[in-house]
Amino acid sequence: MRQLHAGGPSGLLGTGASGSLWALSLKGQAPRRIANGIDAATPIATGHGRIAARTADGGLWVWENAGGGRARTSPPSLSANLSPHAGLLILPLAVLAVVTASARPADPLGHRLARFEPDPDGRWREVARSTDTVLPDARPVQVDLDGRGDGGHIAVLAGPDGSRYDHGVLGDAIEATRVLWLERHGLDVLRDLSLAAPHVFEDIAPRPVVLPGAPVWRGLLTVRSGPDGGQLALVTADPARPQGLRLAALGDTVGGFHRWLAPTTDGRRLVAVHTPHIGGVLHIYQPDGERLTRRRLHADVSTHRIGTREVDLAAWVQGLLILPSQDGRQLRLLNPAAGWAEVKAVALPGRATLTAAVPDAAALAVLLDGGQVVLVGNVARGASRG
Repeated sequence: MRQLHAGGPSGLLGTGASGSLWALSLKGQAPRRIANGIDAATPIATGHGRIAARTADGGLWVWENAGGGRARTSPPSLSANLSPHAGLLILPLAVLAVVTASARPADPLGHRLARFEPDPDGRWREVARSTDTVLPDARPVQVDLDGRGDGGHIAVLAGPDGSRYDHGVLGDAIEATRVLWLERHGLDVLRDLSLAAPHVFEDIAPRPVVLPGAPVWRGLLTVRSGPDGGQLALVTADPARPQGLRLAALGDTVGGFHRWLAPTTDGRRLVAVHTPHIGGVLHIYQPDGERLTRRRLHADVSTHRIGTREVDLAAWVQGLLILPSQDGRQLRLLNPAAGWAEVKAVALPGRATLTAAVPDAAALAVLLDGGQVVLVGNVARGASRG
């Protein structure tokens, strides 16, 4: 397997190296093939009874669970030329995807966020596109940043730039300089934040988090990087600017040019692994005015493999934080309610490259470097290869 995702008819999906999409059994049964021709390098998405994926030739493929399931494919064209590696987001009536707006797919300034809806014949068509450019590999999220109570709108990292910060540990050397919050139907800008040079957002997927004292409003957890390295950043709606976002709080820099940190959160706790590629150390952060103060928890952990776009290999399962060891050959289970004590370590038969929490099974699926999938949790452990 090359990709792993919780969801679908069996609760767990996997994409094989050849582009086959599989429903993987959580009970040790044989996997079931759902489709062929899927882009194995691009993550799939699930939600609202659908599965969405990028086809190998750039089209939008959508599976819907309607009396046994049916598949609809939007062919690659000017209206459906999906960017490789970018995330998909399924809404109740639409699918959002990053599309290539330029004749050159590799052009970092030629990508926009697009909304697709089914026409009367069931074919998915583009109905809206953002005016502003987004990261070629952006992972959009739905979030309510100003307490509207309407289900939230779309946060996406944008303003792609290849010259400010040449670190390149997240799959390419293109970094974001903006955060956009887009209205989910027309994809018009509701709020935005632009970083001044030389800083960038060294990230591809902002993480929604609850704000202290504001149960309805949400913020975004991400990473700002610059000459002194990376620092944890909390982005929120700016109360002084109706169309603005702000850096509400920042942590101290990791300490050194090209030093990075990998955030993870359960939506409330703010956690990050400092320098995950060279001796990762887990820290817990706490908002304190305009600062994010931190405390060291555990060493010898890593939630990111250098050069990959899977920026968070940690998972939150039944109140535990589960994350790989530095070499990726163990899972370390930590209990936040017990002072972040380590409950146990689980040895893996290979190196972890991707994880997917399976909520219905209270389990964690782990993709290993050899393509094997291992299930860890209350369900009996099983494995399959693809």
